[in-house]
Amino acid sequence: MRIQIALDECEAHGMCALHEPDLYELDEDGYAANADFAVPPGMETAARNGATRCPMSAIKVVED
Repeated sequence: MRIQIALDECEAHGMCALHEPDLYELDEDGYAANADFAVPPGMETAARNGATRCPMSAIKVVED
């Protein structure tokens, strides 16, 4: 599983990192720090939860 974030759609609400801080990282301005990353084993539920929290729907969960 991978997470892909459309950085041009991210508006720095930070809801992903607020709810799943162990998976989603923000830069110093509050925007997503990583646009494409693998979800570590066991964190699939956290990945989906963080993605659904994005008010801009900028986060896509890609199933392998």
